[in-house]
Amino acid sequence: MDLYIKIMNKKDTITSILEFQTDKVSDYWRNQLFNMYPFLDKEKCLNLIWEERKQYITSKLSTYYDRIKLNLQNKFEASQSIWLENKEIVNTIYSKVFGIDCFSILNNIIAEISLNPICPRNLRNNSFSFFWNADNNNFLRTTLHEMIHFIWFYIWQQHFTDNTEEYENPHIKWILSEMVIDTIIKYTEIGNLYPEPYKHHLAYEYFYDMKIDNIPILNIVAKIKEKSHNIEEFMERAYEYCLENEDSIRKQIL
Repeated sequence: MDLYIKIMNKKDTITSILEFQTDKVSDYWRNQLFNMYPFLDKEKCLNLIWEERKQYITSKLSTYYDRIKLNLQNKFEASQSIWLENKEIVNTIYSKVFGIDCFSILNNIIAEISLNPICPRNLRNNSFSFFWNADNNNFLRTTLHEMIHFIWFYIWQQHFTDNTEEYENPHIKWILSEMVIDTIIKYTEIGNLYPEPYKHHLAYEYFYDMKIDNIPILNIVAKIKEKSHNIEEFMERAYEYCLENEDSIRKQIL
C-alpha cells in the first residue's frame, strides 16, 4: 500500500462538507462542522432553506480556505514525512494481520487534506480525506483506520464477489466494516501502530453503546474474531450475525 497525499481544492472540500449538512443527515454528523468552526452560526445556518444554507457555508468557508493556505501546505509536508517514516512497518504489519501481501496492492491510495472534520472515503477511487486542523498523530490514526477498510473490502470482494455498491452507507456491509475497526485494531498488532491518544473508542461512538440481547455488540464481534481461523471466516460469521440482528442494529445507529 502506498499513499499519494494532496491538498483538496476549495470547491471539493466545501462540497464534501455540504454533503453532511442536508436535512436528511443526523445531528451526530452535522454538529461536527459547527464544533470545529465556531465562526459558523449553527442556529442561523440550520434554520435556512437549503440553497441559502449552501450559500452561507460556502461563502464563510471559501474565505477561510484562502486564509489558511500556508497551514494546508504545512500539513501536507508534515503528513508526507509521517507516511514515509511509517510506510514499511505499516505494510509489514497489515500483511501479517490480513494474510495478504500488502506491499503489492493498493499502491495508489489518495489521502486528501480537507476542511471537513468528517473524513469520508471513496472506495471506488481508493481515496479518503483527513482533517487539516488536527494534530499530526491524527493523520496517522486516520490513515491506519482507512487502510483497514480498503484491505477489508479488497479481500471481501475477492471472497464474496458481490455488489460493490453495497460497501457504502447505509448497507449492512458498510455498518459491519465500521464495527470491526475496533476489534481489528484492539486485538491485532495494528493496535501497536496507533498513537496513544487514539487507542480508545476507535469506531463510531454509537457502537460502544450498542447491545444485542443486553450484550455489547463489540464484545460479540471480538468473540467471533477470536473463534475464526482466518479473515474470511471472520467476515462470513460476523456478516451472518449482523444480518440476523439487522433490525436491532439499525435502531441503535444515530
